[in-house]
Amino acid sequence: MKKILFSFVALFCALTVDAQQTEASTATLQTGDVSKVFYGIDAFKSALTEAQDGSIITLSSGVFNVPGNLDKSVKIYGAGMEDDQVTGIMKTQLNGNININGVEGVHKDNIYMEGIYINGNISIAATDDDQIENLKVVKCRFARLECRENSNHFTFRQCRVEGYMVGYDSVATGMMIQNCWVNGLIREFSSSSTLVVDHCFLTAVVDADYGTRWHGPYYFKNTLMFNRGGSYYCQAISDGGVAINCLGTFARGGVITKTNCYTSFDWATLFADGQGDADYYLTDTTTPRTWVLADPATYVGDDGTQIGPAGGEYPWDLIPSTPRITESTIASKTVDGKLSISIKAEARPVVE
Repeated sequence: MKKILFSFVALFCALTVDAQQTEASTATLQTGDVSKVFYGIDAFKSALTEAQDGSIITLSSGVFNVPGNLDKSVKIYGAGMEDDQVTGIMKTQLNGNININGVEGVHKDNIYMEGIYINGNISIAATDDDQIENLKVVKCRFARLECRENSNHFTFRQCRVEGYMVGYDSVATGMMIQNCWVNGLIREFSSSSTLVVDHCFLTAVVDADYGTRWHGPYYFKNTLMFNRGGSYYCQAISDGGVAINCLGTFARGGVITKTNCYTSFDWATLFADGQGDADYYLTDTTTPRTWVLADPATYVGDDGTQIGPAGGEYPWDLIPSTPRITESTIASKTVDGKLSISIKAEARPVVE
């Protein structure tokens, strides 16, 4: 019953999409079988205030202010981290940083976010070394990850990260970064972290200030690594790192363990969509990225699929789990006091 109700709530939010540019953004709070709708730029803040642990908040397209602290175990679904050019559905945008701060003596875990453009950072902190556990961020776009406290089983999947993912020497236990596009270094998590980077596209600019900073000594597999510092070699991995079925020229950094890595390739012809080299992928803001390789049978990961974000168990896909309207017709007037509405929607599996 709860999943069915969520589908109807999500569909209601999608129906309001076309009006979002001229009318209020909406946040629908679902707690058990009870739902409530909030309107306006502070709708998300209002919904979170009334939410309980286990509640679901569904955000329409439009712009929302962020709450002061995301301190409840809730699931948050948006309409997408980018505008959908096929359906015309606009993105869900949060203005400001998402702060997830633990409360002393209380764990607020199992937070889930999907389909949101965060115009700021995701910042993790806790009180008295409490851990925050089981955070999942899926199909979201944000500036940076700043993790200032130990974490347990965080997952970032199909996300676009504009800058660094930084640990400030915190321990990341069981952190998974899957099918993400990261435009900066993944660094400064404690060397005792168990952090896996799988089927990602990593980039970094090397210059005089950052030339000695590498991706941390983590476990990288099936990942494309690109250095924008003039020479097309990988922004290397620190001493003790592991690279399996990765693509890059590992010419810098420390001593790492490499297995089945690809060092002979041409960025300009690597991708099937013909967008040119990786620099074009990073600077062109109008063409959707697919990350599909021109020769996926050559650059194969340890799981048998192509390396990079288009391969693996969660290939690059920006459409969130909320139902997607493919066709709608609304009559211009009522007949016998009734308004005729016809809707065709594409249901999508909720994968958490």
